[in-house]
Amino acid sequence: MAPPPPPPSQGNLTTSDALTYLKNVKEKFQDRRHKYDEFLEVMRDFKSNKIDTGGVILRVKTLFHGHSDLILGFNAFLPKGYEIKHEDLDRKPANFAMAISFVNKIKVPYHSSAIPFPLCLRKPSI
Repeated sequence: MAPPPPPPSQGNLTTSDALTYLKNVKEKFQDRRHKYDEFLEVMRDFKSNKIDTGGVILRVKTLFHGHSDLILGFNAFLPKGYEIKHEDLDRKPANFAMAISFVNKIKVPYHSSAIPFPLCLRKPSI
């Protein structure tokens, strides 16, 4: 199978471009349908403002880890000023379970503190 053509620039996107990208995702994960379904969920979350552009980028990079063609192809759909760069692909995707575990560990000392946990994360005002 030939590699997909490069995505069009952001200003020239059509519905056909979006459908072609979705088709590429579906074909890439034909044996792992849950990946395709999860991608659709990410898109729904973004459209309904449950996640922002940074969240979409993080979730797409994590979901498509190891598939640079899909990750870089997603750039065509990002707003101006956002881009997933090739050098970003070498970074290990975030492990959300480890992140939650870390937050819970640092939260424990503040459980009985007079300072509520979210407030302790703010920069002190001078």
